[in-house]
Amino acid sequence: MSVFEDALGALTQPPTGRNRRISSNEQPNWNDGNFDMTWLTPGETLELPPLTGPGVINHIWMTSHAGGMSELNALSLRIYWDGREEPDVEVPLGDFFATGERPAVVESMPVQVGPTGSLTCYWRMPFAESARIVVTNDNAERSTGLYWIIDWVELDALPADTSYFCAKYRQEYPAVMGRDYLIADLTGRGQYVGTVMSFTLAQDGWFGEGDDFFYIDGETVPSLQGTGTEDYFNDAWGFRPRTSAWFGQPRWDGHRAGDSGVCYRWHVLDPVGFSESLKVTIEHKGNRADAEEAWYIERPDFVSSIAYWYQAGEPSRFAHLPAYPERRAPWSVQHLVPTVRAAEATAGSVEVQAVGFFGGRPSLQWRNQGAGDTLTLPFTVAEDGRYAVRLLAFTTPESGTVDIELDGEPAVTAASFHSDDFAEADLLLGTHALSAGDHLLTFRGVAGQGVDGQSLAVESLRWIKLPPEVDRDVKTHNEAHFIRLGIGRGVYSYRLAYGDLPATLGALVHAGVMPPRYLDDENGHALLSRVEEGRFVVESTAPDGWRHAWTGLDARR
Repeated sequence: MSVFEDALGALTQPPTGRNRRISSNEQPNWNDGNFDMTWLTPGETLELPPLTGPGVINHIWMTSHAGGMSELNALSLRIYWDGREEPDVEVPLGDFFATGERPAVVESMPVQVGPTGSLTCYWRMPFAESARIVVTNDNAERSTGLYWIIDWVELDALPADTSYFCAKYRQEYPAVMGRDYLIADLTGRGQYVGTVMSFTLAQDGWFGEGDDFFYIDGETVPSLQGTGTEDYFNDAWGFRPRTSAWFGQPRWDGHRAGDSGVCYRWHVLDPVGFSESLKVTIEHKGNRADAEEAWYIERPDFVSSIAYWYQAGEPSRFAHLPAYPERRAPWSVQHLVPTVRAAEATAGSVEVQAVGFFGGRPSLQWRNQGAGDTLTLPFTVAEDGRYAVRLLAFTTPESGTVDIELDGEPAVTAASFHSDDFAEADLLLGTHALSAGDHLLTFRGVAGQGVDGQSLAVESLRWIKLPPEVDRDVKTHNEAHFIRLGIGRGVYSYRLAYGDLPATLGALVHAGVMPPRYLDDENGHALLSRVEEGRFVVESTAPDGWRHAWTGLDARR
Protein backbone atom coordinates (compact mmCIF):
# COMPACT_ATOMS: atom_id res chain seq x y z
CA MET A 1 0.00 0.00 0.00
CA SER A 2 1.22 3.47 -0.82
CA VAL A 3 1.80 5.74 2.17
CA PHE A 4 -0.78 8.05 0.62
CA GLU A 5 -3.61 5.49 0.41
CA ASP A 6 -4.76 5.46 4.03
CA ALA A 7 -7.03 8.06 5.63
CA LEU A 8 -4.18 10.31 6.80
CA GLY A 9 -2.15 9.96 3.63
CA ALA A 10 -5.16 10.96 1.55
CA LEU A 11 -5.03 14.38 3.20
CA THR A 12 -1.86 15.14 1.22
CA GLN A 13 -3.72 14.85 -2.09
CA PRO A 14 -5.77 17.58 -3.80
CA PRO A 15 -9.34 17.74 -2.53
CA THR A 16 -12.10 15.99 -4.42
CA GLY A 17 -15.40 17.83 -4.84
CA ARG A 18 -16.88 20.83 -3.06
CA ASN A 19 -17.69 20.65 0.66
CA ARG A 20 -21.29 21.44 1.56
CA ARG A 21 -23.32 21.50 4.78
CA ILE A 22 -26.89 21.80 5.95
CA SER A 23 -27.62 22.35 9.65
CA SER A 24 -30.10 23.61 12.20
CA ASN A 25 -28.14 26.85 12.55
CA GLU A 26 -30.51 29.65 13.52
CA GLN A 27 -31.69 31.60 10.49
CA PRO A 28 -31.51 34.35 9.43
CA ASN A 29 -29.31 35.12 12.47
CA TRP A 30 -26.66 32.65 11.38
CA ASN A 31 -23.85 34.80 12.80
CA ASP A 32 -25.68 36.29 15.77
CA GLY A 33 -28.02 33.62 17.15
CA ASN A 34 -27.72 30.54 19.34
CA PHE A 35 -31.09 28.79 19.10
CA ASP A 36 -29.65 26.33 16.64
CA MET A 37 -32.33 23.69 16.76
CA THR A 38 -35.55 22.56 15.17
CA TRP A 39 -38.50 22.17 17.53
CA LEU A 40 -40.67 19.13 16.77
CA THR A 41 -44.14 18.86 18.27
CA PRO A 42 -45.80 15.44 18.69
CA GLY A 43 -46.16 13.82 15.27
CA GLU A 44 -44.31 16.61 13.46
CA THR A 45 -42.00 15.74 10.57
CA LEU A 46 -38.87 17.66 9.64
CA GLU A 47 -37.83 17.61 5.99
CA LEU A 48 -34.20 18.66 5.90
CA PRO A 49 -33.15 20.80 2.93
CA PRO A 50 -32.71 18.43 -0.03
CA LEU A 51 -29.26 17.62 -1.30
CA THR A 52 -28.71 17.69 -5.06
CA GLY A 53 -26.21 15.18 -6.42
CA PRO A 54 -24.02 13.70 -7.35
CA GLY A 55 -22.52 13.74 -3.89
CA VAL A 56 -21.71 11.79 -0.75
CA ILE A 57 -22.68 12.42 2.88
CA ASN A 58 -19.61 11.88 5.03
CA HIS A 59 -20.70 13.14 8.46
CA ILE A 60 -23.96 13.31 10.43
CA TRP A 61 -24.21 14.84 13.90
CA MET A 62 -27.41 15.12 15.91
CA THR A 63 -28.57 15.58 19.47
CA SER A 64 -31.99 15.96 21.02
CA HIS A 65 -33.70 16.70 24.30
CA ALA A 66 -35.24 13.24 23.82
CA GLY A 67 -31.92 11.77 24.93
CA GLY A 68 -32.24 13.43 28.32
CA MET A 69 -35.68 11.84 28.61
CA SER A 70 -34.41 8.35 27.59
CA GLU A 71 -36.65 8.57 24.52
CA LEU A 72 -34.19 8.75 21.61
CA ASN A 73 -36.11 6.10 19.70
CA ALA A 74 -39.17 8.35 19.70
CA LEU A 75 -37.44 10.06 16.76
CA SER A 76 -37.42 8.17 13.47
CA LEU A 77 -34.89 8.74 10.69
CA ARG A 78 -35.65 8.08 7.02
CA ILE A 79 -33.36 8.74 4.06
CA TYR A 80 -34.43 8.48 0.42
CA TRP A 81 -31.84 8.32 -2.37
CA ASP A 82 -32.42 9.65 -5.88
CA GLY A 83 -36.12 10.39 -5.53
CA ARG A 84 -37.19 6.90 -4.47
CA GLU A 85 -40.63 6.46 -2.95
CA GLU A 86 -39.44 3.96 -0.34
CA PRO A 87 -36.74 4.94 2.19
CA ASP A 88 -33.35 3.28 1.95
CA VAL A 89 -32.79 4.08 5.62
CA GLU A 90 -35.72 3.63 8.01
CA VAL A 91 -34.72 3.40 11.66
CA PRO A 92 -35.34 4.64 15.21
CA LEU A 93 -32.75 7.33 15.89
CA GLY A 94 -31.20 5.90 19.07
CA ASP A 95 -30.87 2.38 17.69
CA PHE A 96 -29.28 3.68 14.46
CA PHE A 97 -26.46 5.12 16.58
CA ALA A 98 -26.16 1.86 18.60
CA THR A 99 -27.22 3.45 21.87
CA GLY A 100 -30.94 2.67 22.16
CA GLU A 101 -33.48 4.76 24.05
CA ARG A 102 -31.01 6.43 26.41
CA PRO A 103 -27.49 7.67 25.70
CA ALA A 104 -24.66 5.24 26.29
CA VAL A 105 -21.07 5.85 25.24
CA VAL A 106 -20.16 4.40 21.82
CA GLU A 107 -16.57 4.77 20.65
CA SER A 108 -16.48 3.02 17.29
CA MET A 109 -15.05 4.04 13.93
CA PRO A 110 -18.27 4.74 11.98
CA VAL A 111 -20.44 5.73 14.97
CA GLN A 112 -19.76 7.65 18.19
CA VAL A 113 -22.11 8.63 20.99
CA GLY A 114 -21.26 10.85 23.97
CA PRO A 115 -22.56 10.24 27.50
CA THR A 116 -25.00 13.15 27.22
CA GLY A 117 -26.40 12.09 23.85
CA SER A 118 -24.27 13.54 21.06
CA LEU A 119 -24.90 11.26 18.05
CA THR A 120 -22.24 11.10 15.33
CA CYS A 121 -21.71 8.85 12.33
CA TYR A 122 -19.22 8.75 9.48
CA TRP A 123 -20.89 6.17 7.25
CA ARG A 124 -20.29 7.18 3.64
CA MET A 125 -23.65 7.73 1.94
CA PRO A 126 -23.35 8.42 -1.81
CA PHE A 127 -26.19 9.54 -4.10
CA ALA A 128 -26.33 10.23 -7.81
CA GLU A 129 -29.27 12.64 -8.03
CA SER A 130 -30.60 13.62 -4.61
CA ALA A 131 -30.77 12.86 -0.91
CA ARG A 132 -33.95 13.46 1.07
CA ILE A 133 -33.57 13.23 4.88
CA VAL A 134 -36.65 13.11 7.10
CA VAL A 135 -36.87 13.07 10.90
CA THR A 136 -40.22 12.58 12.66
CA ASN A 137 -41.12 13.00 16.32
CA ASP A 138 -43.27 9.91 16.83
CA ASN A 139 -43.86 10.64 20.52
CA ALA A 140 -47.54 11.52 20.91
CA GLU A 141 -46.96 12.97 24.39
CA ARG A 142 -43.89 15.16 24.20
CA SER A 143 -42.29 17.80 21.98
CA THR A 144 -38.53 17.82 21.58
CA GLY A 145 -35.73 19.86 20.09
CA LEU A 146 -33.40 18.44 17.44
CA TYR A 147 -29.97 19.86 16.66
CA TRP A 148 -28.45 18.57 13.45
CA ILE A 149 -25.51 18.91 11.04
CA ILE A 150 -25.15 17.06 7.72
CA ASP A 151 -21.79 17.40 5.96
CA TRP A 152 -21.47 16.24 2.37
CA VAL A 153 -19.27 16.60 -0.67
CA GLU A 154 -20.65 17.70 -4.03
CA LEU A 155 -19.04 15.68 -6.85
CA ASP A 156 -18.90 15.83 -10.62
CA ALA A 157 -19.90 12.18 -10.85
CA LEU A 158 -20.03 9.01 -8.77
CA PRO A 159 -17.53 6.25 -9.54
CA ALA A 160 -18.95 3.43 -11.64
CA ASP A 161 -20.80 0.70 -9.70
CA THR A 162 -21.21 2.85 -6.59
CA SER A 163 -23.42 1.14 -4.00
CA TYR A 164 -25.99 2.91 -1.81
CA PHE A 165 -26.08 2.89 1.99
CA CYS A 166 -29.11 1.15 3.51
CA ALA A 167 -30.32 0.47 7.06
CA LYS A 168 -33.56 -1.22 8.15
CA TYR A 169 -35.13 -2.01 11.53
CA ARG A 170 -36.93 -5.17 12.68
CA GLN A 171 -38.37 -6.41 15.96
CA GLU A 172 -40.12 -9.38 17.57
CA TYR A 173 -41.78 -8.77 20.96
CA PRO A 174 -41.32 -11.56 21.98
CA ALA A 175 -39.12 -13.54 19.59
CA VAL A 176 -41.25 -16.01 17.64
CA MET A 177 -40.75 -19.57 18.83
CA GLY A 178 -39.92 -22.23 16.27
CA ARG A 179 -37.83 -20.10 13.91
CA ASP A 180 -34.60 -18.12 14.00
CA TYR A 181 -34.78 -14.35 14.42
CA LEU A 182 -34.52 -12.58 11.06
CA ILE A 183 -32.05 -9.66 10.92
CA ALA A 184 -31.98 -9.06 7.14
CA ASP A 185 -33.50 -10.50 3.97
CA LEU A 186 -31.86 -8.73 1.03
CA THR A 187 -32.05 -9.05 -2.75
CA GLY A 188 -29.60 -7.62 -5.25
CA ARG A 189 -25.84 -7.15 -5.17
CA GLY A 190 -23.94 -5.57 -2.33
CA GLN A 191 -22.09 -5.91 0.96
CA TYR A 192 -23.43 -6.37 4.48
CA VAL A 193 -21.61 -3.98 6.85
CA GLY A 194 -23.19 -4.02 10.29
CA THR A 195 -25.71 -5.15 12.90
CA VAL A 196 -27.19 -3.49 15.97
CA MET A 197 -29.32 -5.63 18.29
CA SER A 198 -31.26 -4.80 21.45
CA PHE A 199 -32.55 -7.35 23.93
CA THR A 200 -34.93 -7.31 26.90
CA LEU A 201 -34.85 -10.64 28.73
CA ALA A 202 -38.15 -12.47 29.23
CA GLN A 203 -36.82 -14.86 31.87
CA ASP A 204 -33.77 -15.30 34.07
CA GLY A 205 -30.63 -16.87 32.66
CA TRP A 206 -28.05 -16.36 29.94
CA PHE A 207 -29.83 -15.67 26.66
CA GLY A 208 -26.97 -15.68 24.16
CA GLU A 209 -26.27 -19.25 23.02
CA GLY A 210 -27.85 -18.55 19.62
CA ASP A 211 -25.66 -18.88 16.52
CA ASP A 212 -25.62 -16.36 13.66
CA PHE A 213 -26.18 -17.60 10.09
CA PHE A 214 -25.48 -15.86 6.76
CA TYR A 215 -27.23 -17.43 3.75
CA ILE A 216 -25.48 -16.05 0.66
CA ASP A 217 -27.11 -16.03 -2.81
CA GLY A 218 -29.95 -18.43 -2.05
CA GLU A 219 -28.12 -20.98 0.08
CA THR A 220 -30.30 -23.43 2.00
CA VAL A 221 -27.40 -24.26 4.31
CA PRO A 222 -25.59 -21.07 5.39
CA SER A 223 -21.91 -20.90 4.48
CA LEU A 224 -21.25 -18.58 7.44
CA GLN A 225 -22.22 -20.32 10.68
CA GLY A 226 -21.52 -18.81 14.10
CA THR A 227 -20.87 -20.26 17.54
CA GLY A 228 -22.92 -18.03 19.84
CA THR A 229 -24.49 -14.61 20.18
CA GLU A 230 -21.68 -13.05 22.19
CA ASP A 231 -19.18 -14.63 19.79
CA TYR A 232 -20.82 -12.87 16.84
CA PHE A 233 -20.43 -9.57 18.70
CA ASN A 234 -16.75 -10.45 19.33
CA ASP A 235 -17.10 -11.05 23.06
CA ALA A 236 -16.75 -14.28 25.07
CA TRP A 237 -18.26 -15.88 28.16
CA GLY A 238 -21.21 -13.50 28.34
CA PHE A 239 -21.69 -9.76 27.91
CA ARG A 240 -20.55 -6.72 29.87
CA PRO A 241 -20.62 -2.99 29.02
CA ARG A 242 -17.78 -2.09 26.65
CA THR A 243 -17.18 -0.20 23.43
CA SER A 244 -14.48 -0.46 20.76
CA ALA A 245 -13.74 0.44 17.14
CA TRP A 246 -15.73 -2.32 15.45
CA PHE A 247 -17.91 -3.99 18.11
CA GLY A 248 -19.24 -3.57 21.63
CA GLN A 249 -22.10 -3.49 24.11
CA PRO A 250 -22.62 0.16 25.12
CA ARG A 251 -25.16 -0.88 27.75
CA TRP A 252 -25.76 -4.23 29.42
CA ASP A 253 -27.79 -4.69 32.63
CA GLY A 254 -27.45 -8.37 33.49
CA HIS A 255 -29.11 -11.75 33.02
CA ARG A 256 -32.41 -11.54 34.88
CA ALA A 257 -35.90 -11.09 33.48
CA GLY A 258 -36.37 -7.40 32.74
CA ASP A 259 -32.68 -6.72 32.15
CA SER A 260 -31.71 -5.33 28.75
CA GLY A 261 -28.83 -4.23 26.59
CA VAL A 262 -27.70 -3.09 23.14
CA CYS A 263 -24.85 -4.50 21.00
CA TYR A 264 -23.18 -3.51 17.74
CA ARG A 265 -20.95 -5.28 15.22
CA TRP A 266 -19.55 -3.38 12.22
CA HIS A 267 -18.42 -5.55 9.29
CA VAL A 268 -16.24 -2.78 7.85
CA LEU A 269 -13.08 -4.88 7.89
CA ASP A 270 -14.95 -8.09 7.03
CA PRO A 271 -17.96 -7.16 4.85
CA VAL A 272 -20.16 -10.01 3.69
CA GLY A 273 -20.59 -9.80 -0.09
CA PHE A 274 -23.59 -11.07 -2.02
CA SER A 275 -24.36 -11.14 -5.75
CA GLU A 276 -28.06 -12.08 -5.71
CA SER A 277 -29.35 -12.19 -2.15
CA LEU A 278 -28.43 -12.36 1.51
CA LYS A 279 -30.40 -13.64 4.48
CA VAL A 280 -29.04 -13.00 7.99
CA THR A 281 -30.57 -14.78 10.98
CA ILE A 282 -29.65 -15.60 14.57
CA GLU A 283 -31.01 -18.21 16.96
CA HIS A 284 -32.71 -16.93 20.12
CA LYS A 285 -31.46 -19.69 22.38
CA GLY A 286 -29.98 -19.73 25.85
CA ASN A 287 -30.31 -21.18 29.34
CA ARG A 288 -32.43 -21.02 32.43
CA ALA A 289 -30.86 -19.35 35.45
CA ASP A 290 -29.50 -22.76 36.48
CA ALA A 291 -27.99 -24.33 33.38
CA GLU A 292 -28.57 -27.77 34.93
CA GLU A 293 -32.32 -27.16 34.55
CA ALA A 294 -32.27 -26.22 30.87
CA TRP A 295 -29.39 -25.31 28.57
CA TYR A 296 -29.58 -24.35 24.90
CA ILE A 297 -33.33 -23.87 24.76
CA GLU A 298 -35.27 -21.46 22.58
CA ARG A 299 -36.19 -18.35 24.59
CA PRO A 300 -39.03 -15.80 24.09
CA ASP A 301 -36.93 -12.67 24.76
CA PHE A 302 -37.88 -9.26 23.34
CA VAL A 303 -35.53 -8.58 20.41
CA SER A 304 -35.00 -5.75 17.92
CA SER A 305 -32.31 -5.10 15.33
CA ILE A 306 -30.97 -2.88 12.57
CA ALA A 307 -29.21 -4.27 9.51
CA TYR A 308 -26.69 -2.04 7.65
CA TRP A 309 -25.55 -2.73 4.11
CA TYR A 310 -24.54 -1.22 0.76
CA GLN A 311 -26.13 -2.35 -2.48
CA ALA A 312 -26.71 -1.39 -6.09
CA GLY A 313 -30.30 -0.41 -6.86
CA GLU A 314 -33.28 -0.16 -4.53
CA PRO A 315 -33.37 -2.35 -1.42
CA SER A 316 -36.12 -4.85 -0.78
CA ARG A 317 -38.50 -4.13 2.09
CA PHE A 318 -38.34 -7.03 4.56
CA ALA A 319 -39.75 -5.11 7.54
CA HIS A 320 -41.52 -1.88 8.46
CA LEU A 321 -40.91 0.64 11.22
CA PRO A 322 -43.74 0.40 13.79
CA ALA A 323 -45.23 3.40 15.58
CA TYR A 324 -43.29 4.51 18.64
CA PRO A 325 -45.50 2.79 21.28
CA GLU A 326 -45.21 -0.50 19.38
CA ARG A 327 -41.44 -0.31 18.80
CA ARG A 328 -40.70 0.16 22.48
CA ALA A 329 -40.31 -3.02 24.50
CA PRO A 330 -43.81 -3.42 26.00
CA TRP A 331 -43.23 -1.84 29.41
CA SER A 332 -46.13 -0.31 31.31
CA VAL A 333 -44.97 2.88 33.00
CA GLN A 334 -46.42 4.71 35.99
CA HIS A 335 -44.86 8.07 36.78
CA LEU A 336 -44.56 8.36 40.55
CA VAL A 337 -44.91 12.16 40.78
CA PRO A 338 -48.75 12.01 40.59
CA THR A 339 -48.73 9.74 43.66
CA VAL A 340 -47.67 12.71 45.80
CA ARG A 341 -51.35 13.19 46.63
CA ALA A 342 -51.71 9.60 47.87
CA ALA A 343 -48.24 9.07 49.33
CA GLU A 344 -48.10 7.84 52.94
CA ALA A 345 -44.92 8.61 54.87
CA THR A 346 -44.39 7.75 58.54
CA ALA A 347 -41.82 10.54 58.79
CA GLY A 348 -40.14 13.18 56.64
CA SER A 349 -41.59 15.29 53.88
CA VAL A 350 -42.78 14.27 50.40
CA GLU A 351 -42.59 16.84 47.62
CA VAL A 352 -42.05 17.25 43.89
CA GLN A 353 -38.81 18.61 42.46
CA ALA A 354 -37.80 19.34 38.87
CA VAL A 355 -34.49 17.62 38.14
CA GLY A 356 -32.64 16.22 35.14
CA PHE A 357 -31.97 17.70 31.73
CA PHE A 358 -33.36 21.28 31.82
CA GLY A 359 -35.58 20.13 34.70
CA GLY A 360 -37.39 17.72 32.37
CA ARG A 361 -37.32 14.81 34.82
CA PRO A 362 -39.63 15.71 37.72
CA SER A 363 -39.15 13.36 40.65
CA LEU A 364 -40.88 12.56 43.89
CA GLN A 365 -38.58 13.58 46.76
CA TRP A 366 -38.76 11.97 50.20
CA ARG A 367 -36.68 14.02 52.61
CA ASN A 368 -35.49 13.86 56.21
CA GLN A 369 -36.36 10.25 56.92
CA GLY A 370 -34.45 7.92 59.20
CA ALA A 371 -33.96 4.21 59.80
CA GLY A 372 -37.27 2.35 59.92
CA ASP A 373 -39.30 5.20 58.42
CA THR A 374 -41.45 4.25 55.42
CA LEU A 375 -42.86 5.85 52.29
CA THR A 376 -45.68 3.95 50.56
CA LEU A 377 -46.87 4.76 47.03
CA PRO A 378 -49.78 3.19 45.11
CA PHE A 379 -49.61 1.79 41.56
CA THR A 380 -52.16 -0.01 39.39
CA VAL A 381 -51.72 -3.02 37.13
CA ALA A 382 -54.16 -3.57 34.25
CA GLU A 383 -54.16 -7.38 34.07
CA ASP A 384 -53.04 -10.46 35.92
CA GLY A 385 -49.61 -11.74 34.99
CA ARG A 386 -46.01 -12.47 35.80
CA TYR A 387 -44.04 -9.24 35.54
CA ALA A 388 -40.48 -8.00 35.68
CA VAL A 389 -40.53 -4.72 37.62
CA ARG A 390 -38.00 -1.87 37.49
CA LEU A 391 -37.68 1.39 39.40
CA LEU A 392 -36.27 4.52 37.77
CA ALA A 393 -34.73 6.75 40.42
CA PHE A 394 -31.82 9.14 40.88
CA THR A 395 -28.62 8.92 42.90
CA THR A 396 -27.46 12.06 44.71
CA PRO A 397 -24.97 13.06 47.44
CA GLU A 398 -27.92 13.47 49.85
CA SER A 399 -29.51 10.07 49.15
CA GLY A 400 -29.15 7.12 51.47
CA THR A 401 -30.08 3.45 51.64
CA VAL A 402 -33.55 1.89 51.66
CA ASP A 403 -35.20 -1.50 51.56
CA ILE A 404 -37.86 -1.80 48.84
CA GLU A 405 -41.06 -3.85 49.15
CA LEU A 406 -43.91 -4.72 46.79
CA ASP A 407 -47.22 -5.34 48.56
CA GLY A 408 -45.36 -5.82 51.83
CA GLU A 409 -42.97 -8.45 50.45
CA PRO A 410 -39.21 -7.75 50.16
CA ALA A 411 -38.06 -6.90 46.63
CA VAL A 412 -34.60 -5.34 47.12
CA THR A 413 -32.62 -5.16 50.35
CA ALA A 414 -30.30 -2.27 51.18
CA ALA A 415 -30.53 -0.40 47.88
CA SER A 416 -28.10 2.52 48.05
CA PHE A 417 -28.91 5.68 46.09
CA HIS A 418 -25.91 7.60 47.38
CA SER A 419 -23.38 8.93 44.87
CA ASP A 420 -21.01 11.85 44.56
CA ASP A 421 -22.94 13.23 41.57
CA PHE A 422 -26.51 13.30 40.31
CA ALA A 423 -27.17 10.30 38.06
CA GLU A 424 -29.95 8.04 36.83
CA ALA A 425 -30.50 4.71 38.58
CA ASP A 426 -32.45 1.96 36.80
CA LEU A 427 -33.03 -0.74 39.42
CA LEU A 428 -34.51 -4.18 38.80
CA LEU A 429 -37.01 -5.10 41.53
CA GLY A 430 -37.29 -8.71 40.38
CA THR A 431 -40.06 -10.87 38.91
CA HIS A 432 -43.46 -10.81 40.60
CA ALA A 433 -46.93 -12.28 40.08
CA LEU A 434 -49.24 -9.26 40.09
CA SER A 435 -53.01 -9.33 39.90
CA ALA A 436 -55.08 -6.73 38.09
CA GLY A 437 -55.78 -3.81 40.39
CA ASP A 438 -54.06 -1.68 43.00
CA HIS A 439 -50.68 -2.43 44.57
CA LEU A 440 -48.25 -0.77 46.97
CA LEU A 441 -44.59 0.18 46.58
CA THR A 442 -42.86 0.79 49.91
CA PHE A 443 -39.46 2.27 50.76
CA ARG A 444 -38.03 1.68 54.24
CA GLY A 445 -35.07 3.67 55.58
CA VAL A 446 -31.99 1.64 56.54
CA ALA A 447 -29.43 2.53 59.17
CA GLY A 448 -26.16 3.57 57.59
CA GLN A 449 -24.67 6.38 55.58
CA GLY A 450 -26.66 9.58 55.72
CA VAL A 451 -29.57 8.28 57.82
CA ASP A 452 -30.03 11.60 59.54
CA GLY A 453 -31.77 13.77 56.99
CA GLN A 454 -31.25 11.41 54.06
CA SER A 455 -33.37 11.74 50.92
CA LEU A 456 -34.77 9.59 48.14
CA ALA A 457 -35.64 10.74 44.59
CA VAL A 458 -37.80 8.44 42.43
CA GLU A 459 -39.27 9.06 38.99
CA SER A 460 -41.25 6.07 37.72
CA LEU A 461 -42.11 2.42 38.17
CA ARG A 462 -42.42 0.15 35.14
CA TRP A 463 -43.34 -3.45 34.57
CA ILE A 464 -43.30 -5.77 31.58
CA LYS A 465 -45.58 -8.79 31.27
CA LEU A 466 -43.48 -11.87 30.65
CA PRO A 467 -44.42 -14.72 28.32
CA PRO A 468 -44.62 -18.23 29.78
CA GLU A 469 -41.22 -19.49 30.84
CA VAL A 470 -39.63 -22.09 28.60
CA ASP A 471 -38.11 -25.20 30.09
CA ARG A 472 -37.02 -28.71 29.14
CA ASP A 473 -39.01 -31.28 31.07
CA VAL A 474 -36.84 -34.28 30.23
CA LYS A 475 -33.22 -33.22 30.48
CA THR A 476 -30.70 -34.19 27.81
CA HIS A 477 -26.94 -34.35 27.32
CA ASN A 478 -27.00 -30.54 27.44
CA GLU A 479 -27.99 -30.48 31.11
CA ALA A 480 -25.88 -33.57 31.88
CA HIS A 481 -22.83 -31.53 30.84
CA PHE A 482 -23.52 -29.06 33.63
CA ILE A 483 -24.13 -31.80 36.20
CA ARG A 484 -20.70 -33.16 35.33
CA LEU A 485 -19.22 -29.68 35.44
CA GLY A 486 -20.62 -29.18 38.96
CA ILE A 487 -19.09 -32.46 40.09
CA GLY A 488 -15.80 -31.59 38.39
CA ARG A 489 -15.61 -28.32 40.30
CA GLY A 490 -16.05 -30.23 43.54
CA VAL A 491 -13.41 -32.82 42.64
CA TYR A 492 -10.94 -30.10 41.67
CA SER A 493 -11.53 -28.15 44.88
CA TYR A 494 -11.26 -31.28 47.04
CA ARG A 495 -7.96 -32.40 45.45
CA LEU A 496 -6.58 -28.89 45.80
CA ALA A 497 -7.53 -28.77 49.49
CA TYR A 498 -6.74 -32.34 50.61
CA GLY A 499 -4.26 -33.60 48.03
CA ASP A 500 -6.29 -36.66 47.12
CA LEU A 501 -9.45 -37.76 45.33
CA PRO A 502 -12.67 -37.97 47.35
CA ALA A 503 -13.96 -41.44 48.11
CA THR A 504 -17.57 -40.61 47.11
CA LEU A 505 -19.81 -37.80 46.01
CA GLY A 506 -21.05 -37.66 49.60
CA ALA A 507 -17.53 -36.76 50.70
CA LEU A 508 -17.66 -33.69 48.44
CA VAL A 509 -20.96 -32.62 49.97
CA HIS A 510 -19.67 -33.26 53.49
CA ALA A 511 -16.56 -31.18 52.77
CA GLY A 512 -18.76 -28.31 51.59
CA VAL A 513 -17.21 -28.14 48.12
CA MET A 514 -20.28 -29.45 46.24
CA PRO A 515 -24.04 -28.84 46.72
CA PRO A 516 -26.28 -31.90 47.30
CA ARG A 517 -27.93 -31.21 43.93
CA TYR A 518 -25.10 -33.10 42.23
CA LEU A 519 -25.81 -36.36 44.06
CA ASP A 520 -28.41 -37.00 41.30
CA ASP A 521 -28.19 -36.75 37.54
CA GLU A 522 -29.98 -34.24 35.35
CA ASN A 523 -33.30 -36.11 35.62
CA GLY A 524 -33.10 -36.94 39.31
CA HIS A 525 -31.64 -40.42 39.08
CA ALA A 526 -29.11 -41.26 41.80
CA LEU A 527 -25.42 -41.11 40.90
CA LEU A 528 -22.96 -43.81 41.93
CA SER A 529 -19.35 -42.90 42.58
CA ARG A 530 -16.02 -44.55 43.31
CA VAL A 531 -12.27 -44.20 42.85
CA GLU A 532 -10.94 -46.48 40.11
CA GLU A 533 -7.35 -46.63 38.85
CA GLY A 534 -6.55 -43.17 40.12
CA ARG A 535 -9.65 -41.58 38.66
CA PHE A 536 -12.91 -40.42 40.25
CA VAL A 537 -15.71 -42.27 38.44
CA VAL A 538 -19.42 -41.35 38.48
CA GLU A 539 -22.26 -43.34 36.88
CA SER A 540 -25.93 -42.51 36.46
CA THR A 541 -28.45 -45.14 37.55
CA ALA A 542 -30.83 -44.06 34.79
CA PRO A 543 -31.56 -46.49 31.94
CA ASP A 544 -28.79 -45.90 29.40
CA GLY A 545 -27.25 -43.50 31.91
CA TRP A 546 -23.89 -41.85 31.39
CA ARG A 547 -20.51 -42.57 32.97
CA HIS A 548 -17.69 -40.07 33.46
CA ALA A 549 -14.23 -40.15 35.01
CA TRP A 550 -12.19 -37.16 36.18
CA THR A 551 -8.43 -36.87 35.79
CA GLY A 552 -5.99 -34.06 36.43
CA LEU A 553 -6.90 -30.74 38.04
CA ASP A 554 -9.14 -29.42 35.26
CA ALA A 555 -12.72 -29.24 36.57
CA ARG A 556 -14.01 -30.37 33.17
CA ARG A 557 -11.92 -33.56 32.89
